[in-house]
Amino acid sequence: MSRQKILETAESQNGIKESPAGSNKTKYGAWYGLNGVKWCAIFVSWVYNEAGHPLGKIDTLKGYQSCASGYNFWKKKNMLTSSPQPGDIVLYDWNGDGTCDHTGIFIAWINEGVSFFAWEGNTAVGNNSDGGQVMRRERKKSTVKAFVNPGVIDTVLTPVNGVLKKGDIGASVTALQKKLYDLGYVLVVDGDFGKETDKVVKQFQQDKGLESDGEVTSSLMSLLDEELASHKVNSSKITTGSFIKKGDVGSVVIALQNALNKKNVAFPVTVDGVFGAETFKSLKNFQQSQNLKVDGIAGPETLKALGISKM
Repeated sequence: MSRQKILETAESQNGIKESPAGSNKTKYGAWYGLNGVKWCAIFVSWVYNEAGHPLGKIDTLKGYQSCASGYNFWKKKNMLTSSPQPGDIVLYDWNGDGTCDHTGIFIAWINEGVSFFAWEGNTAVGNNSDGGQVMRRERKKSTVKAFVNPGVIDTVLTPVNGVLKKGDIGASVTALQKKLYDLGYVLVVDGDFGKETDKVVKQFQQDKGLESDGEVTSSLMSLLDEELASHKVNSSKITTGSFIKKGDVGSVVIALQNALNKKNVAFPVTVDGVFGAETFKSLKNFQQSQNLKVDGIAGPETLKALGISKM
């Protein structure tokens, strides 16, 4: 069993919603034996159990349904950590009042010590703690009550001989993905060196006339740094949000999705902060309706038509 299995199990549930809406009824609650109640902690318990690492008795024999119970249990067991690893548990305190309001599973740092991705149940953009859906969320470290390492066995976390390759996960992979992303390659920055990242690395190697083996050595990382230094203009565009395209993630994408839903009601999109196929299709439809260039890229003219003046 590995941390990667925990992340894969959580990801497999992405987009699942409680049914009926507003009922708090899910397959996770049915498994836990407590259906129809807030289920963010129950979701985490279910994921760990499915991944082969049951959390054991906290509130019940199947784990925890109360964020406060989880925090008190893990604090007593000395399992709180200031250096979360992929697959660790995160507990949130939205208002800074000492109360545990929500919980999820840490994926990877976006900006180490500042922001990160997490898998969460019973959430939604606009309703952090009772949104009724499984989603990957972008969170700020300032909202965290505690990170928890509940004794997960570490495997495939440390690259051998400084080489990153398919199957690795963690902060080193996140750093690699961010470099590729800033160079304009389409991939999700999630700390998981999967098929998508492997394909992009091989494409970069091919573009540079190198052997396309998908292995990222220190030399290849240095080459990425050199490329970034010569692409300051492109990086600026991505950072400021002047151009938003397929594969981008974060708050600028959320703003784009909200604007599309207001202007393009025939093609609504899920507001999840991920520029995927659904957002791409909706954006192209909007561009066509406005006689704009239909390229699926939100450039200055498209953003202006959507009523987004500055990102």
